[in-house]
Amino acid sequence: MMEEQEGLSTSPSLSSTDKSLNCQYGSVTRLTDGDNALTDPLADSTETAGEGDPESEGEGFSCTGGSRVRILTFVCIALNNFIAFCSYSIVTPFFPGEALKRGASQVTVGFIIGIYAIIGLIFGPFFGKYLTTIGSRFMLISGLLLSGGCTVLFGFLQYTEGTVFIVLCFAIRSIDALAVSASNTAGIAILTHTFPNNVATVMGTLEIFTGLGLMAGPPIGGFLYDAGGFKLPFLGSGGVLLCCGVCLWVMVPPQPDENEGEKKTGSLLSLLKLPVIIFTCGLCGVISCTISFFDPVLQPYLADKYTYLTTTQMGLIFLLFASTYAILAPLWGWMADKKKVMRFMIIIGLIILSAAMLMVGPSPLLTDYLNVLPKKQLWINLVGLVTISLGCGVAIAPIFNEMLYAASDAGLEDGFGTNALVSGIFTSSFSIGEFVGPTASSSLVEKFGFPWASTGLGGLIVVYTVVMFIFYICDYCCCPKRRHMGPSTEEENQRLLINA
Repeated sequence: MMEEQEGLSTSPSLSSTDKSLNCQYGSVTRLTDGDNALTDPLADSTETAGEGDPESEGEGFSCTGGSRVRILTFVCIALNNFIAFCSYSIVTPFFPGEALKRGASQVTVGFIIGIYAIIGLIFGPFFGKYLTTIGSRFMLISGLLLSGGCTVLFGFLQYTEGTVFIVLCFAIRSIDALAVSASNTAGIAILTHTFPNNVATVMGTLEIFTGLGLMAGPPIGGFLYDAGGFKLPFLGSGGVLLCCGVCLWVMVPPQPDENEGEKKTGSLLSLLKLPVIIFTCGLCGVISCTISFFDPVLQPYLADKYTYLTTTQMGLIFLLFASTYAILAPLWGWMADKKKVMRFMIIIGLIILSAAMLMVGPSPLLTDYLNVLPKKQLWINLVGLVTISLGCGVAIAPIFNEMLYAASDAGLEDGFGTNALVSGIFTSSFSIGEFVGPTASSSLVEKFGFPWASTGLGGLIVVYTVVMFIFYICDYCCCPKRRHMGPSTEEENQRLLINA
């Protein structure tokens, strides 16, 4: 029995308890006929975590109780997210107008901004596939440095016009998007490997810094543009990105894929064949589409409907939407990690989202047909936006855990390579919605108006909620070996082994 307990101490990347559920179902453990010693196929390719390895530490996610290396790693990735997303959003107050003045059409401006999502969609899985080959630390830092260089270079486009301006915008933004996609994929993979027992909590906390970057970017960009014209916002944000890249090069500790020579890339195709991954990728697309749906259409709609709103008040409305999501994200992550109700959270989040989309317009179904809501009351729109933030947070929090569990259940080795694959697929799936959302909303609002457009998106969310619910029921009934309730505890695993 001591040999069995020693075998259990070997922790895969996902968590030390994840393997115990496979033990419970008999999917990856067996007793040999000779000496009844416990063997584990995963243990053949995963070295026992040594002292100082994040996997071997039983610590949760804590800024005070964690090891210095773990805390430093999180701080560096959080800083990377804040600076990167601040730089991404810094162009929104002035770039569309400047591009129109220089000969770009409205559609072209939309594609210049949307190229970020297209590049992320294409290259996210690629970076996840080869992250351990390239090196996670190198990909993180080089991506940030390349993004900084592209941002600085973009500022000098103020000296171009017409076709040259448009072509260089696409070229530089594409390279910048490539760099940001690499950096984000590496950052998420590093964090999920560093905090294997608190993936959702860490991802939720990281969303605070992402939200802060998106909120801080527009006012900073507007201020710098007023102070120094087109070039200054890009020179300023690009310089900060370059400085941040140098800081991360000094501060980010070596990663396990460098120290242990772990160069296994895993099978991207085998992961994409899993029904759970396919449906969860669709879920990512629906949620990110909902978040980005409002970017090009909400401000004009509210400004036209409530003419008394000032620019400052409009900014506060957007701040309310983003801050609600960012503040509550760690709570939803904690629930997904500790309460093990991931699929329940996903369904509840989608239900909240579909109801909120009927309020944000508000929907003509509620104002004209059922007469349960007034047409022109700002508080209804605000409640709808806050509720959308709640629904998105609840549904997003468990997604990464759901993907990791599905990969582990399918037999993929629990390690940095699998984390990188899931990270790439996760970022790519969100990029789909980030591109489709603004494009679809602009077209739908132009043809049907904002209330009916938001109602249509709410209907799409209802349909996908039904699809996910049916899939979860079928998966529970047809695949009894799946981890429906999350990993079991170490004590439960030992009791099962004793009884065996």
